[in-house]
Order: sequence, then C-alpha cells, then structure tokens
Amino acid sequence: MGYDVLFRDGRIVDGTGSPWFRGVLAVEDGRIAAVGAVGSDADADEEVPLDGSAIAPGFIDIHTHSDFTLPANRDAHSKVRQGVTLEVVGNCGTSAAPRYGAAARGVEEWFESNGLGGAVDPTAWESMRDYLDHLDGDVSLNVASLVGHGNVRAAVVGYDDRAPTADELDEMCDLVAESMADGAVGLSTGLFYPPGSFAETDEVVALARIAADHDGFYATHMRSESDGLIDSVDETIEIGRRAGVPVQISHHKAIGPDNWGKVRYTLRRMELARERDGVDVQCDQYPYVASSTSLGALLPNWAHDGGDDALLDRLRDDETRERIRGELATDRNSSWDGVLVTNVRNPDLKGTEGRTIAELAAREGEERDPADVLLDIVLEDRNRTMHVNFGMDEADVRTVMRHDLTMVGSDGSSLEREGPLGEGVPHPRNYGTFPRVLGHYAREESVVSVESAVHKMTGLPAARMGLDDRGVLKAGAKADVTVFDPETVAQVGDFLDPTNYPDGIERVLVNGELVVRDGEHTGNRPGEIVS
Repeated sequence: MGYDVLFRDGRIVDGTGSPWFRGVLAVEDGRIAAVGAVGSDADADEEVPLDGSAIAPGFIDIHTHSDFTLPANRDAHSKVRQGVTLEVVGNCGTSAAPRYGAAARGVEEWFESNGLGGAVDPTAWESMRDYLDHLDGDVSLNVASLVGHGNVRAAVVGYDDRAPTADELDEMCDLVAESMADGAVGLSTGLFYPPGSFAETDEVVALARIAADHDGFYATHMRSESDGLIDSVDETIEIGRRAGVPVQISHHKAIGPDNWGKVRYTLRRMELARERDGVDVQCDQYPYVASSTSLGALLPNWAHDGGDDALLDRLRDDETRERIRGELATDRNSSWDGVLVTNVRNPDLKGTEGRTIAELAAREGEERDPADVLLDIVLEDRNRTMHVNFGMDEADVRTVMRHDLTMVGSDGSSLEREGPLGEGVPHPRNYGTFPRVLGHYAREESVVSVESAVHKMTGLPAARMGLDDRGVLKAGAKADVTVFDPETVAQVGDFLDPTNYPDGIERVLVNGELVVRDGEHTGNRPGEIVS
C-alpha cells in the first residue's frame, strides 16, 4: 500500500503516557493511517528512517499569547521549531478579539507600540470570527482561541474600577456568547491585571456559565500567585463549581520565598475539588523559576484605575507617586536582584534591557531607590516595558511538574529572531519550553519520564479541549506529528541569550505537511482553526 509519508523504526511515544514502543507511523491525506506496523509491501512518497528517534503527537501549547504575534509571524518560528503544532491563544484575560470600544484601542496600541503597526492592520477584524478567519489557511500551526474577559470588560465598562450594571453584565454575557459561537474554545481571565482585577467573583461566574453552555472551559491567571495564592485557588474552584465549567489554572506557581512550598497545598485542594465536589480542575506550567509580564504589573492595583493614561498621570503627580513608591518598596516578596528588564520600546531606555532593577539602581556609582528606578522606566516607556521576575523555587517547579493534573504551557508567543519580534531579551520560554522539559527535566533530571512529559504536552491538553483527533497517535487522527531525538533534545540559550532555536527537534508535521525538516522551517503553512 502506498502512503504519503512513512516513518520507520521510531520510538513511538503515543501521547497516552504509555511506555514507548518501536514501530512505524504512516501518514496519508493529512491523517495518520497506521501506527505500529504496516504490511511488508508498504511504501510511500517519502520514507523516513528514524533510527530510534522518538515520534510523538505534535505538542499542544495550552497557554500562549501568540494571538498578537501570529498575524505578523504566520510561520510561528519559535513554536513550530519546538515541536508545537497547536497553540491556544487568548489567555490571561486578553485576546486579539473581540475588538470593540476601549478593547479595540488597546489591541491597536499593542501592535503600534511593539513596532508592528506597519505589518499588521488590526482593524481587519472585530469579532472573534473575523480574527480566526484572518488567520485561517495562512499559518504554520493550528490555532484555537479563548475569549479574554479583559476584552469583554473593556468593551462594555472600560478600564474603570467598578462593577458593571445589570444591563452591562448582560451585554458582557452577550459578547462572550457571540465569541463562543464564533469559535472560541473558552473564557480566560486575568484577575491579576486591570481591568480583570476590578471584577468580583459573581461577574466571572456569570460569564463562565456562558462558556460552559457552549462546551468551553475556563482558564485563569488568578488574582494572586504569591501571598494570596491559596485564597485565589479557592476562588477559582468556586467559579468552576458555581458555573459548572472545566477549570484551567494558568502557569501554576508560588512567587516569593514566603510562599514557597504552598503548591503542595494548592495541588491537594485541586485533588479534593475533583474528588469531593466534582469540579474538573487542572493546571498548566512552564519549566522555569522566573515569570515574565509587564513591569507595570508590579504596581498596586488601584494605580491602574482608568487605564494607562490615568496611571501615567499618577506617576507624574508627586504625592501620588510617593504613595505608589511606598507601597512598591514595602510590598516586595522577592529581591530587586530578581527583577530583570527585558523589553522596552523607548529607544532612550534600550540600555536597561538585560539589567536588573538592582543593577540599574547602583550603576555609575549613583545609588538610587530601586522603586524609583522602576517607576521612572514605567513612566518613560509609557507602561510598555516587560520584565522577568526570578521569584519561584526549583523544588516547587518539580512538585507541580510531577503532578498528574499538570500539563505544559509556555505562556509565551510565536516569535522569530529577525525584525520587531526579535528585539529585546524575551523570556526563554518563547523558544525553549518543550525541549527544556524533554531535555533537562526528563532526560537529565528524571523529574518526569519522557512518556509522561509527552502526555502533558499532547494527550492531556487535547482532552481538556475535548479533541478526539489530536494529541494521540492513532489511526484516523490528524497528522500533527513531532519527531525528536531523546538524546539531544534541549533548549539552547538562557535568560540573557534566549533567542535560540532548540536542538533535537528533527521534523514537525502539521495536518500531514512538513513545517520543520532537519530542524529548519520549510515555509509551509497548513495550519487550521480549531474550535
């Protein structure tokens, strides 16, 4: 029998968590035709001897922010070269659509401030359907999107710190329902970030019920991943219980030495919620002891009331700035040595990239208050600065990674080394999340087995999304396939030199077409919208 592609003599890691087995995998018409064995007379247009390399389902990145980079980087370089064949975008309460009202201005400003105003026209879409159609048929990997609560709230309420009226809440529910009908796979919140941080639990429950009605799930960047971690997990479980919706706790971790070890309790809370209350709660994680977000996110929540313009006005007012500085200086749960400036947009601030706030405060012999240094950067860069925060414990990372409820998600974006998306010093998770799990944590440290790691990247997120034709190598499934060398797969680079494509990812197929061959991008764009 003739196939399109026939992989011979591979270690088949099928995505279920079962032990690998040696065999063949055949691909025909964009789907897997056979796994394990084929007839002795089988041939193919292309036969690939794997010589013991591993062949797995394409990796599903359950937590990404590529909705803002894929329109400019449709080849998805930094993701497909990691073996990722499906990205779930729209996390942490922020999505590229719906783009109405104040949310529209926020989306447009993001593209402009990140140097992509000439490459991407965000006015090309408004609704979730518009956005998904904008990508469909011209992207190198598959894309699914959550609808961001922040978009919905900004469109109706704006960036004010207040509860919506009953009519406004109805309008927000209608926007979530519209986006779900348009193809969104669930609702996300960023309750740590404005405007999501201004929402009470009841508001989130009302919107999450709409996602549940459309068979979606609820993903959340919780209100706190530090001192309020346990209370935030409890709130998340309450939302899942009251809304009757599957729950995904995003990038689960504990920030700050005072909170290290708490993940043992939060993971147990998740287990009990499943066992006693029937709440379908799981989590995802990236394999690093450092997080990354905007530098302005470190400021107190009240300072963001009214949006960025209001924040900048407060920083210009001496009395209000002093209040912010005082709270920032006393509310630290980690060292200023752990706050690394990574991306700025003001050319005059380029010298701050790759430096910690502590280093910047002490440079040139002029000792300054680190809080003042941070506030100056936020003001001069108009709250567009990104940073990396070394606030987690390695033992916690390993505890979360081992847990059966944890899957892998990068919390990164599809980047490339050239052009605006190659600027700055981004978190290495954008380039190395999946190879780091397979190389460092599975092969070198034996924190998880290769089979378990692959399951957390494939079968587990596919089940969370309700997909029965991706995430597992089986006959009839979509031919999303990643081939990697278990002996060499690795992240390349570090926090100061992160923009390096990984080693050991040999071939990647998306819907049966090669997008990576011998570690290099083929230029193919066979990705589909998954809804």
